[in-house]
Formats: sequence, C-alpha cells, structure tokens
Amino acid sequence: MRRAIRFPEVVEAHRMRIYETFTVHFERAAREVAQLDGNASLASVYVSRSSWDRWMIGDIKGLPRLPTCRVLEHLFGEPAEQLFARLEPEAVPQADAGAATIVDSAVSPHLAAMESFRLADRQLGGGHVYRSVLHYLNTVVAPTLFSAADSREDGEAAFGAAVVLTEMAAWMAHDAGRDDLASGHFDRARRLSQSLTDVTAGANVLAGMSHLALQTNQVEAAAELARSGLARLAGGPPVPTLAARLHAMEARALAQLHSEREARRALDAAHEALVLARTAPASRWVAPFDEAALASEGASVFLDLGALKAAAKEAEHALALRDASRVRSRAFGQITLARVLLAQGQLDAACTVGMELLNACQSVTSLRLSSQLAALQADFDHHRQVSEVRELLSRMTATAQHRRLLLGSLALPEGPQ
Repeated sequence: MRRAIRFPEVVEAHRMRIYETFTVHFERAAREVAQLDGNASLASVYVSRSSWDRWMIGDIKGLPRLPTCRVLEHLFGEPAEQLFARLEPEAVPQADAGAATIVDSAVSPHLAAMESFRLADRQLGGGHVYRSVLHYLNTVVAPTLFSAADSREDGEAAFGAAVVLTEMAAWMAHDAGRDDLASGHFDRARRLSQSLTDVTAGANVLAGMSHLALQTNQVEAAAELARSGLARLAGGPPVPTLAARLHAMEARALAQLHSEREARRALDAAHEALVLARTAPASRWVAPFDEAALASEGASVFLDLGALKAAAKEAEHALALRDASRVRSRAFGQITLARVLLAQGQLDAACTVGMELLNACQSVTSLRLSSQLAALQADFDHHRQVSEVRELLSRMTATAQHRRLLLGSLALPEGPQ
C-alpha cells in the first residue's frame, strides 16, 4: 500500500533524486560503514532499482533490512524510522500549477540527471560516477534517440542530453586516468552534436577537448580547439559563459607557448565575456563556468607566465569563491596556490596550504588529482631541509599510499565504452 513518507523529501534535499547518483553515494557510505563497524559484509549492501522505485512512491510495508538501514542512517544522518516515517496530510507538498513551467518539460528528466551527476562528480570524483553516467546514457538516453527522431523538438532535447552526458563521461574517464576512454567519448560527443541545430553543444564539446589537450600536454592542439569552438559559437546566438571558457582555454595554451601578450589578451576577453554572462540567459547544453573557474584558470596562466603576484591573487580569489562542497575544484586551486607560494619562497604559507589540501582531498577519486599531488610533492622535496616541509612530505607520502588503494578499487573497465 502506498503512503506519503519522508524518504523522497530527504533524497531531494541531498540532491540524489536520480537512482544512479544515489547509488554512487550509497555504495561509498556502505564502504565507510564497513570500516567503522569492522564488518566487511556491510560494504556489499546494495539497493536495487526496484527497491528504490518503491521507496520513492511510498510502496513499503516496513523498514528495509537492518544492514540497509545502517548504511542509510550513515548516509543521511537520520534514524531509519524517521527516513521512512509517514508524512502527516498537511505536510504532503501540494502540486504547484505553475511549477511545470520552471523547467522545459521536454528535457527536465535529463537536466535533473545532468545536475545530479555533476554534483556527485564534484564531491567524489569521476571514478565514483563514471559507470553511473554510462548506465544512464545506455538505458535512459539512448532509447530516446530513435523514438524522438520524428519530432524535431524531442530530437533536439534527446541528442543534446546525449552530447552533454557523453562529454561528461569523457571528463570522468580522464579524471580516473583513462585518457583513451576520454578521447573516444569526446569524439562521440562531437559527432552527436552535429545532429543539433543549436551550435552551442558542439562548441561546448570543443571547450572540453581543448581542456583535455592542455591536461595531456598537447598545447598547440588545445589552442586550435579553443579557436575552433569560438568560431563555431560565432555562428549562433551569444553564449557568454561558453565564450569565456573558450577564451580561458586559449589563454592557458598561449601562456604555455610563452606568448605573453596574446595570453593576456585572451584572458581579458574571457573576463569581458563573463561580465556579459551575468545578464544573458543560461544554455542548457553548456557546462558551468563561473568567476571562480575563471580565477582558477587565470592563476594557471599567470603562473606559467611567471607573474607570481597576479597568480597568487587569482588563486586566492578562486578559493574564496569556492564553497566546501566543491572539494575537487578547491583541491586543484590549493595545488596552484601552493606552487605559487613555493615559487615566491613562502615555505610556511605553502606548507599550511598543503596541509589543508591533504585534509580535504582524502575521499576524492581522481587520478588527475593524484598526479598533481605527486608533482607538488616533488616541488616540496626541493626544500626538505626545512622541518615543516619534511613533516608535510611525510603526510603526502601517507596520503599517496591511501589514494593508491582508493583508486585501485575503482579501476574503470578496459576497452572502449
């Protein structure tokens, strides 16, 4: 018998309304509980799709099994009795007749999934979320590509979602150290974008490809991809947020190519575009890029140009704008700031940032982060004669061992996806 219960409200409040996203967080909580309770069997506790569906509509007769309740309580911080408690009639939210107009009804399920996956990726890293994104693509999005082909509006929505989520999968694969998978996903996303009349999605893919090229030291390719994205974007309505990201990618590449004047010009263009973004309507196919993201990219540009004072200012600004939920973004920002402080000879300040970084990034499953931590450790190693640095290096070594174990348990499948 169905009844209104608190569980759907709690899930919504924690932004886990998509089953695949909930599963990522639940599996992580199960592993944590297994360690806390010294009970290895708890790590394998699992919530099936059918159970999830029943919980979301209140089709339950009693509480789930005790191990499941234990993990749910750890995940949400509430007793299971409260999670599955019946809602009083006056507490049941009434439908708002105008609410459906807030989100485009043709794409609202996919938009919700995109936001949910992005949130989980930011907090946990791509290694945790990659399989869930692929599962959603294969089981939810892919079937709609054919069924929506007869309707231009539905087709745009379905193919747009496929492009964005495939590009998202590419970044998650890269984050987990699988650039071969990432490259394949990016190529597939670019091909899918050619089915859209809106050029925005394709330009967004090119921005991602430019960013990946920077990460893999293909600097000239990164600059060309950014310029191609800007050229494609010029063929449609203005999308200042994406233009800002593309200009920032070009600036990053030019800085690494030692073209200081051109790099500064591109960075100025990024700032100008982002100012326009404040009043421009958001595009549903564009990855978020805000003032904090631009400050982070600017810090890297100035560090590569040797403008250390400007680099430190931008890095500090980026961290000030990023809240604690953006664990991975903050970690990359802290790495940049620590590198700048080391280059300035401020060893005490660099060690303080390094300790804060290690405390915050323990659970982020990102091989990209691990690689940058290793590079930062090598930079600190040049100053091991300082006692504070030696203490930090010891912590970094222990953290690296922990992260190897964490990442090893989340290896992505071999072969193309």
